[in-house]
Amino acid sequence: MSALIYKQRFFHPNHPKTAVSNYVHIGYIATRPGAVRHENTPHGLFGKLQPGQLQAFDSWQEVARMARQISKEGKNMYRSVISFRTETAQELGLTSFADWQEYIEQQMATLAAHNRIKTEDLCWAAAFHNEKDHPHLHIVYWDKSQTIMRNFTHPEIPNRIRKQLIKDTFAYKIKEFCAERDQFKSGITEVTDQMIEEFEAYLKQLNPKTFKAFQSRFQNEDEDSLLRFPKHHLVEPEAVKELARQLFQLRKQMPKTGRLAYKLLPAEAKIAVDEVVQDLLQKNHYLSQMVEDYVEAKLQLAQLYTSDPDNLKKQRRKYQEEAEKRIANRILTSIRTIIKLEKEADISIWKTHRQYAMAEQLLLELLSRMESLFMEAQLDYDDKAKILGGDLSKQAIKEWLLRHKDKGMER
Repeated sequence: MSALIYKQRFFHPNHPKTAVSNYVHIGYIATRPGAVRHENTPHGLFGKLQPGQLQAFDSWQEVARMARQISKEGKNMYRSVISFRTETAQELGLTSFADWQEYIEQQMATLAAHNRIKTEDLCWAAAFHNEKDHPHLHIVYWDKSQTIMRNFTHPEIPNRIRKQLIKDTFAYKIKEFCAERDQFKSGITEVTDQMIEEFEAYLKQLNPKTFKAFQSRFQNEDEDSLLRFPKHHLVEPEAVKELARQLFQLRKQMPKTGRLAYKLLPAEAKIAVDEVVQDLLQKNHYLSQMVEDYVEAKLQLAQLYTSDPDNLKKQRRKYQEEAEKRIANRILTSIRTIIKLEKEADISIWKTHRQYAMAEQLLLELLSRMESLFMEAQLDYDDKAKILGGDLSKQAIKEWLLRHKDKGMER
């Protein structure tokens, strides 16, 4: 068994990208690989935006829009992670989505109190990620009545939260540990910080290698970045090997002179690149899903301007081709890297140990870019839909549409 990991941070509300970043983060934790989803919904976000019953949100966007707005108002949105090893979660009885929901609902008072948030002013949302070896919860929360912007949280605050979470979660185990060491007296004894430190030291020495690996997942890696995902959830080793082989084969089919850009390629080279793109979309489910989500988000935006079925069908093809072209150009970036390395070194020396890494990096960057484009398209739709759903007159809406048509449809 291992103690829990707790992380906490926030982006300064004054930063120009904070509001968008908070919006995207909520979509990320609600929908990323490993997120446990509600039945018949594409996300797993739950929480409370006011005191009362735990809520399974109809969409992650409703929470994301609220988080974006509170960021614009200068309020801090905290991002936290609570994680256990799989064995620990099972021992604690955290074996289902409902168990994890109940657990975090009980612990939110601790997170709020240490960050000086009153219970009646606490808003929060969470998502459970059932990751191999480290199931964990992502939580975002804020004080809806906050009036003074914060630009710093002392490291002792998340440390105190972690200790309190351990006290509440492992109280019986800590007392058992103390009893075994003859430090536990009869009656009820308060669990102190010293007991917590001794308990964690005891756990570490039981299996130091496993404990260290567990801690490093959250202390040394950024869970906000797609590129930091556990790779086994995104790409299969055999698929990476096949992509690496395709890259080197594709390199042989590229023109010997000229700039490597998709629009400048001769017809036969374009066909070869297109085949690799289609093969990627067929074999990597998450990439194809991200492309589909991007196309749907852009199409949703187009529907603000037209309801003509033929026009929408045309736009769908356009957005699909746009996404595939982005993938093609990223593949060509890898081809350019291969060509550069050919000029700098003997290709036979490096290809055996770099080939796989290059293909894997390509896949991860494609996933990251398509996810980012989807979130941007969704955000763009939210902005425009809000204006169109407001109190503008018909003439004002018409003028607004004309001003923004090119930006919305063509970008």
